[in-house]
Amino acid sequence: MQKLAILALVFAITAAKFIDTHTSLAQINADPFGHVVLSAIKAHLQAQTPANEVNMLLNAVGAGIVQDQNDHDHAFELDTTTNNRIVEDLEKEILYHQNQIAANTQLRDDTIEALAVSEEDIRVTIQDIANNEATYAREEATRNQQHETFVAKIAAIDDVIDAIDDAAKLIQHLSLGASFAQIKTKFDSLHKKLSDNTSHSALLQPVITALTELATHGVNQKALTKIAQLLSEIRQQLVQEKAAKTDVEERQAAHWAEFSVHLANEHTRLVERKAQLEVQIQEQKDTIEDAISWIEFHTLELENSEERLAGQQAWFAVQSQIYDTQTSERTAQQEIVDRLQEHISEKLSTTAQFIASRN
Repeated sequence: MQKLAILALVFAITAAKFIDTHTSLAQINADPFGHVVLSAIKAHLQAQTPANEVNMLLNAVGAGIVQDQNDHDHAFELDTTTNNRIVEDLEKEILYHQNQIAANTQLRDDTIEALAVSEEDIRVTIQDIANNEATYAREEATRNQQHETFVAKIAAIDDVIDAIDDAAKLIQHLSLGASFAQIKTKFDSLHKKLSDNTSHSALLQPVITALTELATHGVNQKALTKIAQLLSEIRQQLVQEKAAKTDVEERQAAHWAEFSVHLANEHTRLVERKAQLEVQIQEQKDTIEDAISWIEFHTLELENSEERLAGQQAWFAVQSQIYDTQTSERTAQQEIVDRLQEHISEKLSTTAQFIASRN
């Protein structure tokens, strides 16, 4: 009875192992790769190949899987290195274009502000030139008027001095014994000339009065002496007036000479400043235009680099997915080979039975 129980237990254990092996092999057979390997093993078994050759077959398959994985690892490592280099280069390109966009944007904005200042400067400079030219024209007209006035007044003074000198000569002739009748014509002409004078009427009035009295009351030495003294005093005043006016004229002429040079120099400076600003404004406009062109260029290049980076990253993501998938597949395949080697080495008969019975 006890022997029967032991035999039953051994049979049950053996049946259980057979069921476990059968289940495992069925799982392997359900896998496409496992199915192919089992078909190859079946061909060897049907040809009554020794078990060690079956193991050699499995070893070769396993070695092939390892080699494939090594090759794939190497290829993926090269892809990774290449990808990292390309990504690094593209990121540098992107950073470069971003920096160029920022720099040219700043240059454009700064130059626009500078252009506004330059345009205001040239507006002021143009107004300064107009003011300078207006000042020159006004001051030159004033100076010309001053000179014309001076010439006219000096001419008037000279006329009066000539008249005073003529009067002095007549008085001298009378003092030397000439009769009034002898000089009457000249006397009347001179008296009229002095009376008609408007520039120095107040100064000449005493002389005119004295000459009138002389003609009315007759000639006497005392009156002649008085008139001669009066004429001398008036002439001295006229000479002093002429000298004073000449001094004023000379000072005004000197002032205008100096001021006109100043205005001319200032005009030259302003015209040169205007020319410089015109060049500067054109350069600033060119700089703004260039900056805008570079912004547009680097924006397009940035978009291109970003698209290339996105494409490169997408490509590498696909390669990584392929690598992971194929690595997982090879791991599963290696597991199948390992399980088959275990079954062949430990449960050859059971395995052979399963292989022989499969379709």
